[in-house]
Amino acid sequence: MNPTIRIGVVLSAGGVRGVYAHTGFLQAMEKLNVPIEAIAGCSAGSIVGGIYASGTPLHQWVNAMSQLKRENFWQPGSWGRAIWEMFVYRGHSFTGVSTTDAAMAFCRSQLAVERFDQCRIPFHALATSLKSGGKVFFSDGELAPRIAASSSIPLLYHPVEIDGEYYCDGGVIDLAPTDAICCMHDLDVLLVHHVATRKRGFQGAHKSDPNSWPMVEIFDTLLFRTRPWYLSDNAITFRHCPCGCRALIVVIEPELPDLPWPQTDLGPEVQAQAMNQVETLLSPYIENLLYNPNSLKHLVLPVEQSKMEGSRC
Repeated sequence: MNPTIRIGVVLSAGGVRGVYAHTGFLQAMEKLNVPIEAIAGCSAGSIVGGIYASGTPLHQWVNAMSQLKRENFWQPGSWGRAIWEMFVYRGHSFTGVSTTDAAMAFCRSQLAVERFDQCRIPFHALATSLKSGGKVFFSDGELAPRIAASSSIPLLYHPVEIDGEYYCDGGVIDLAPTDAICCMHDLDVLLVHHVATRKRGFQGAHKSDPNSWPMVEIFDTLLFRTRPWYLSDNAITFRHCPCGCRALIVVIEPELPDLPWPQTDLGPEVQAQAMNQVETLLSPYIENLLYNPNSLKHLVLPVEQSKMEGSRC
């Protein structure tokens, strides 16, 4: 490894499926001996990225994931109360089906440290401010509530209050926060693991997966309606940082099994496939990435200017 080459990682949104997939991605990183200088995450990526950045050994996190149950992250309140709030109080007191208490407690139990400034690897979590409607990058303070805020899916979870302001899932604005760490940490390579489901549109409850919730499918359709600038039709894509710095952006989008919310049964399969596909996709380029990323410039695809609006470091 060239000691001057700095590599960062961005982990996208992706629901429960994303948590398993990102775990597999990090397993591939360790198998390929890729050193990570900085991590940014959104929603599912914030959970996995934050726990790994805190210094929790990957094998310990993998073991925790093998025992994950929906009760660890999803404890909906009374449906009768939710209906009462929606119709009697016209929704004035309804902010979500479940609190983030269980998910936050699970995160706390897995974190090696309590605060961002104690992390082994610099970490940034993307959330959406419900005051400004804009995106917020958390990089200081207590980890657990900010990770919970980054992954608090609107309607499903209550917003998370931090210092008197409310926040929800960062994926509402940006599925993978490439601008959180690229230039800030003087990176040469940015690996983006994108596992947010590409939706074809909601086609009605009668055509929905019987194990999924139509409400979640509707939300996914709205959330993922805009295709991120960095994606292509390839499983691995090479881009340049939008700000014009020297960083090479490598986007990995594995083809993974569906995992309907809030199921966990197929999680280990998603994790294993992510690990294997990431290792297979990166292996042909790994020496170049570790020692001379400039040698891959000929693989960089151009991006339409219209897709770059609002994308910068």
